[in-house]
Amino acid sequence: MGKTMREPPSTTKDNNDLYIEILMKALKEFHIPEGFCSIGEYTEEAVCLEKNEPSWMVYEGERGKKYNIKTHMNCRDACYDIISRVSQSNDAEKSLKDFFNLECEKISFNRFVYAV
Repeated sequence: MGKTMREPPSTTKDNNDLYIEILMKALKEFHIPEGFCSIGEYTEEAVCLEKNEPSWMVYEGERGKKYNIKTHMNCRDACYDIISRVSQSNDAEKSLKDFFNLECEKISFNRFVYAV
């Protein structure tokens, strides 16, 4: 008799939603205040991430304007950019990126297990 695998949840999220979820989890885990980052819209004095079909835009909101705009072709690279911008040191950035990558690998592994 073959192995029985659990069925994946019926509401699967796309990778972009998962990357953003993991980013928010990482920022919380490393005690980055919620107001430092905004997802989906402009926010004063925050690093912002917006989907701008077909790309992702990361920028800093200040005085009603967008500064230091950088465009990324995928969400994961945009998340790395946010991590770089909110980290206070190179060591903190490395730790935060390592955490982010580990969480992404867990998701990829779980998806692989469900697919088998």
